[in-house]
Amino acid sequence: MSDNNEDFTFNKNLEILQDQIAFISDRIKNGRIKDVKNEEIKIKWIRTLGYICKTHANIREVQKLDELEEEVKKLKERLDIGE
Repeated sequence: MSDNNEDFTFNKNLEILQDQIAFISDRIKNGRIKDVKNEEIKIKWIRTLGYICKTHANIREVQKLDELEEEVKKLKERLDIGE
């Protein structure tokens, strides 16, 4: 897979996670609770939101590490430092 396809897939996954974070946050804030079953569902939504946020943060961290790795590689090339 080329870097462009990987970047596109990576960015698309982040976009999907961001959309889901917004959707679930809205459901948590604006969803009506009429009975105990709905309260249990709301708790599940909150847990899901936490999981998705953690996944989103991990992906962003990997992205930053990849960017730093690329910068280091370019700097080494400029300075003619081998690996």
